[in-house]
Amino acid sequence: MAAIFDNEETGSGTKQGAGSPVLANLLLRLTVAGGGRFDDFARAIARSFMVSADNAHAFHPNYAEKYDPTNHPVLGGGPCIKINANCKYMTDAHSAAIFRSLCDQAQVPVQYFVNHSDVAGGSTLGNILTGQIDIEGVDVGNPLLAMHSARETASSADHVAMIEVMKQFFKKQ
Repeated sequence: MAAIFDNEETGSGTKQGAGSPVLANLLLRLTVAGGGRFDDFARAIARSFMVSADNAHAFHPNYAEKYDPTNHPVLGGGPCIKINANCKYMTDAHSAAIFRSLCDQAQVPVQYFVNHSDVAGGSTLGNILTGQIDIEGVDVGNPLLAMHSARETASSADHVAMIEVMKQFFKKQ
C-alpha cells in the first residue's frame, strides 16, 4: 500500500493527517472486511515494513557545524537512510539494514544522514505514524540543499536511484 497524507507541513494532527488514526482504521477495515479478526490485523502489521520517504538535508558547506562530521549526505550520492538519536525518525539498526540491502539489490548507492545530536530536527511521517501503528520501518530521503526554500536543489541521479530502490521494495512485497 502507498499512503500519501494531507497537511504534512501544516499539521499532521488533522483528521486526514499522519498523526490521525486514518491509516490504522483503513488497514483494520481492509483486514476485517475480508472476514478477518483483529488478530489477523495485528499479525499483518507485524509482517509489514514501511518506508517513509521524503527528503534529507544534503551537506551545505556554509553550515558545516550543523552536520555530523562523518555522516552527511551529498548530492548525487544516492538515497539517504535518516537516523536520529532523539528518535525523531523511525529508523533503527534493523530497518536501516533492510533498506541498505534493498539498495544493494537495486545496485544503487546509499548514504546516511545522522542528525547532529544538539541540533533539533523535525520529525517525519514515519515517526508520527508509529504513534498510531506499531509497524517497523525506515525513514529515507533524497538529499537536497535549502529544504523548504523556494530554491531547493537536488540531483536527478538520486531521484533515479530512489525509483530503482522503491521498485525493488515493492517487488519484495
